[in-house]
Amino acid sequence: MLGMTLLVAFTVATCAEAEPAQSQDDIYQQEQAPADVLPSHIANGAEVQNWDEESSRLLASHDGHQFFLLRSTTEGNCLVSVDQTPPQTWVAACSPSGRIGMSGPAGVRAELDLEGFDEDVPPLEGWSRPVPELQVLVPRSADRP
Repeated sequence: MLGMTLLVAFTVATCAEAEPAQSQDDIYQQEQAPADVLPSHIANGAEVQNWDEESSRLLASHDGHQFFLLRSTTEGNCLVSVDQTPPQTWVAACSPSGRIGMSGPAGVRAELDLEGFDEDVPPLEGWSRPVPELQVLVPRSADRP
């Protein structure tokens, strides 16, 4: 009987540990901080893009670029990359799913997966993963077009 009790306790504990992780969609549940607000020159076009500006969140700053996540009322999730050097060019890509791929005019490439990339699989050579949900390739200034 003691063996059966320990087996049941072990099974319950194992099931509790195997519970799936929360969705990364929780990013939107966090309160918008001042750093999460889109730069004004991008926000001015938000109405045209059908963006919900209140949903914008800064995912990462990496090698002179900022990467924002926000929702579009018509297109789902959007990833916006902003070059921090003047004139602060930007590019956006949207998808109704939690996965987005994009490339920008300065050769910057980004991939977003709101569920997070597999930690056991490193990014491709040259790519970085500044946060679990984002992989980026930012060419050196000398290599940019």
